[in-house]
Amino acid sequence: MSAWLEPQEGVSWGCHVTWRRRARVREGGRARYQTTRGEAKDARWLQTKGGHLLSFQDGEAMYAVRMERDRVLMVRRGEVSLTQVFAAGKSQDLVLRAYGKELPVRAETRSVQVSVGEAGGRAHVIFDLIYADDVEQSVDLVFQWVRRS
Repeated sequence: MSAWLEPQEGVSWGCHVTWRRRARVREGGRARYQTTRGEAKDARWLQTKGGHLLSFQDGEAMYAVRMERDRVLMVRRGEVSLTQVFAAGKSQDLVLRAYGKELPVRAETRSVQVSVGEAGGRAHVIFDLIYADDVEQSVDLVFQWVRRS
């Protein structure tokens, strides 16, 4: 069982966030791997009713990531924009806005693990993305944060 710090409404700290997105992309019978990473040293960790919220910006986008015990909501705004709910077994039809185009995509969440303690936490999500042009991605996404003292 993962650690879960019960949120106290309105409590907020500065924190350091790192994230990693590892994707296996299948296209035309071939597979390739892509890994991207990001970091935000001046992020905010806010506790809200029923969950924890990270708000941060890296060199490419602004993020809001809300974590509950078994669910993660991610909002990303930048050259690539997306709002996605991650819950194990959930399928969702989305519109990915990327570089002036709108791409329909189906997202299927395989697993969600959230662990939160006094000093920070980790959200780990595994999901599949299926694009209209039959390109598929299997994605392993991790957000980690550490409270600044």
